[in-house]
Amino acid sequence: MRRSAVWLSCLLCLGPVVAGAAAPGDDGWSGTYGMTWVPGAAAAAGVEQPPSKVVIAKAPDADPARRAGQDGVDRMRWTLAESGSKAGDGAELRRFREREYAEWGWADIHRTGGMDCLDGGRMFVCRTSPDTTVAFGPEGPRRETLFARTGVFGIALHAGAFELKKLDNQHE
Repeated sequence: MRRSAVWLSCLLCLGPVVAGAAAPGDDGWSGTYGMTWVPGAAAAAGVEQPPSKVVIAKAPDADPARRAGQDGVDRMRWTLAESGSKAGDGAELRRFREREYAEWGWADIHRTGGMDCLDGGRMFVCRTSPDTTVAFGPEGPRRETLFARTGVFGIALHAGAFELKKLDNQHE
C-alpha cells in the first residue's frame, strides 16, 4: 500500500461520521481535491508520489441539542474522505472558532476574509489566496511558514502539512 494512503488512512480514522450528505449546493468547500504532502512532511518521507484524491462533502449539521452551552459554535459540518471510500468513512470537519484563528496568529487575516478553516480534531484544512505564504505561531525566530501554492492547505498531527488542489466541483 502506498505510504500516502497509509498516512491518509491514519488521518481519516478519527472516528465514524454520520453517513449521508445534505442537499448539494456550492458551499465553497465541497468537491474532489488532489492531495499532495508538502516536501519535508513526515508523511512524504522523501518519496515522491502522485497526488491522492480526497473528497470534501457537506454533511448534516450538528445536532443543536448536543451543542447546548456552546454559544457561537457553527453547526455546519463537512466530511473529508479518501476518494472511493464507503459512506461513513472519513473525518468530520467543523468551522474554526474565532479563538482558534487567534491561536494560530490568523485572527486579523480571518476577520478581513483572507482565511477560512475547518477543523477535524487531529487535522485541519484552510483556504486562503493562492500563492500566499502563511506564518504559524508567535513572532520570533521559531515562527514557521508554509507557501500555499494552491491556496488550500492543511496540517495533520504527526504527518505534516499538505496541499489540496480542487479538481472539480462534483462529488465522485
